[in-house]
Amino acid sequence: MRRALAIAAGVLLALLCAASLLPLAETDAWWVRYLDFPRLQIAVLLVIFWIAMVALGGIGHGAARWLTVLAIAALAYHGWRLWPYQPLATKMDPGLATCAPEERLSVLVANVQRKNHQSEEVIALAREQDPDLFFVLETDGWWDEALAPLDADYAHHVQDIPREATYYGMHVFSRHPFDSAEMRFPYGADTPLFDGVLAHPAGKLRVFGVHPRPPQMGQPSTLRDATMLEAAMGARDDIHPALLAGDFNATPWERTSRRSLRLGRLIDPRAGRGPMVSFDANSWWMKWPLDQILWQQGLAMSRFEVLPGIGSDHYPVLAELCFTVNADQRILTANDRDLEEARTTFDKARALSDAAMDG
Repeated sequence: MRRALAIAAGVLLALLCAASLLPLAETDAWWVRYLDFPRLQIAVLLVIFWIAMVALGGIGHGAARWLTVLAIAALAYHGWRLWPYQPLATKMDPGLATCAPEERLSVLVANVQRKNHQSEEVIALAREQDPDLFFVLETDGWWDEALAPLDADYAHHVQDIPREATYYGMHVFSRHPFDSAEMRFPYGADTPLFDGVLAHPAGKLRVFGVHPRPPQMGQPSTLRDATMLEAAMGARDDIHPALLAGDFNATPWERTSRRSLRLGRLIDPRAGRGPMVSFDANSWWMKWPLDQILWQQGLAMSRFEVLPGIGSDHYPVLAELCFTVNADQRILTANDRDLEEARTTFDKARALSDAAMDG
């Protein structure tokens, strides 16, 4: 019996090692890219099943040694990916910014979950936190009506509720006017990408609202990756500082997320502070950070926080920022492959769009 249990632990350990290392492949396959989400959980399970295999002592020594080597390699890879998002790592923004009220910008992101109808919680959240920009995601016709009271609080409101992608409605509320504002559908995606220029009293700001589809069965990560990179490249090429906010349906340590940071010269407040999970609010175990607020130099952080639940499967996230040019921030440098891989992703996304139109 002990030997059978040891072999079972060894087999599970081998599968976890494979699941750990498969995302090394530069692929858009949904089942490979999905393995980027539960890195923390897989790392914990690797340790548990290695201990079980050794403690039961019923597997051949040669196999145990090879599995130990594989487990160490897998844990090392998880550690490398997760290292920037734990408290010992270097912060990209020290979070010490202070400024006058007219130079402040607060940003709130809330994926409300379409089937959640606790609208009073969302409106109370908005009025309690009083953000300058409020991104409300996964809205539909019911939520459009439920959020109507916020029109009295915010002079500017842009929205889109896709007819087909009914889980990807987006409402953007702003206290400040936009010089330009549109919901774009890059590469034929059916989920909107908000693209605007905010006329804040302290200066112009390019703003992107992001909520692409996640990788899931029959749905590669191509359009998600292209949407994230499209926003990052738009930020990089603009004369104004930029801000990206939304439910990215990607973890910060995922390959495309890191590539977006480098190409967009973006700052991630989670770096050096921990994962700060925002999903799944209904699970005690399967949790990871999906809801993000990123910005460029020209903005600096005074506060970033994951807020209490609002009845959704996502927790809201809040960033309080200052317009400043003197912050001590760390920016990641794009490497030689980043632009090439981004262009490859864009080409793949165009090919998907062309195939869909031909079909």
